[in-house]
Amino acid sequence: MPRIEETDNKRVVKEFFNYIMSGNPKDSLPLFSTNCTQHNPYVRGGMAELMDSMGAAQESFDPEPGSQPEFVIKHLIADGDIVVAHTEMKKSKTQPSEGGLRQAHIFRLENGKVVEYWDITQMVSIDLPNAANAFS
Repeated sequence: MPRIEETDNKRVVKEFFNYIMSGNPKDSLPLFSTNCTQHNPYVRGGMAELMDSMGAAQESFDPEPGSQPEFVIKHLIADGDIVVAHTEMKKSKTQPSEGGLRQAHIFRLENGKVVEYWDITQMVSIDLPNAANAFS
């Protein structure tokens, strides 16, 4: 049976993704400690700057005005203060036939707040040899 802390930490991560998919990534900032360290090598700054970057990336995955990209949490794993989410986003505005983004998000939490965040992203082209088998 999962520990209560792990269950609570997974709930925080799910809430984060709900904000991202609602198109309001900056609304998720209260889920992060004020001194949260983000480790994305492409974004200088803290979580506010990363949320700006996520919002811009999300805009490129909107196939039609007013519609949402397909976003799915494929796996959500908690181990103590660490939660890992394996996600997939499809329907690029610029490349609608492409395979989308596959990501691993790693969160470290303390007292119900994210204190450290990593993300690893793969852009997937449908012509890659193993593009269709990421989640099967």
